[in-house]
Amino acid sequence: MKSGLVLKSASPRRKQILQNLGFSFSVRPANVDESQKNTEQPLDYLRRITLLKLEEENAKNTLYISSDTIVVLDDSILHKPETPEKNLDLLLRLSGKKHSVYSGLALRKEETEVFLYEETEIILKDLQKSEWEKYILEEKPYDKAGGYGIQDRFSPVLTFSGSYSNVVGFPLRRFFECFDLWRDCLDL
Repeated sequence: MKSGLVLKSASPRRKQILQNLGFSFSVRPANVDESQKNTEQPLDYLRRITLLKLEEENAKNTLYISSDTIVVLDDSILHKPETPEKNLDLLLRLSGKKHSVYSGLALRKEETEVFLYEETEIILKDLQKSEWEKYILEEKPYDKAGGYGIQDRFSPVLTFSGSYSNVVGFPLRRFFECFDLWRDCLDL
């Protein structure tokens, strides 16, 4: 019997990745407070938020998927910018520096719950303030962790080590490790 699939995220990038894999699913974004606690470490935060998106979801024969992405520089999370000014501040901090992108993945199907994450190391181009302002104006990356997108037309990523899809916002390799949980959700 085919299982239903529910994506607990409004991210158009996550939705596109699942569609490209051949899944039919519904989208029911979780409305959670994503505030970081005072002493919360980045990976503890990632786990808490990703699992929080699945709270109160447990219908029979349904797989729930949530994901969250964070950008970490010097053990600090650089949250999504809310304004062009905050976006510029983030990009100036990241400009030319190595940092990590982590995407967490949580799956719940009845009594089974799994949390996994993946890390990708990134170095952004070392751009001038005016170049970052132009990037922000053209790409409007306000809904992206760290304030940039590897998949953007004018991507500011110089190099990366690890998974491309992880930086887009979905740790695809970790998802494939959970094949037993989602194989009966595919439209074959």
